[in-house]
Amino acid sequence: MNWRLVMGSPEVVDYVVVHELAHLREANHGDTFWSLVAEYDPKYEDHAQWLEEHSSELIFSEGDL
Repeated sequence: MNWRLVMGSPEVVDYVVVHELAHLREANHGDTFWSLVAEYDPKYEDHAQWLEEHSSELIFSEGDL
């Protein structure tokens, strides 16, 4: 996990936690894995897409310091 994740929304942070915890039961990204993720985060596809599009924006600027 990346420390920049703390700057994401709680829903996106929860998605990443669920995603990583699901790997404790399923090592790959197969159908069983995604079914498990969906069980705990029904909007996981939206959250994954948000990360794909916005992860590079999760940075501190000088104004944040």
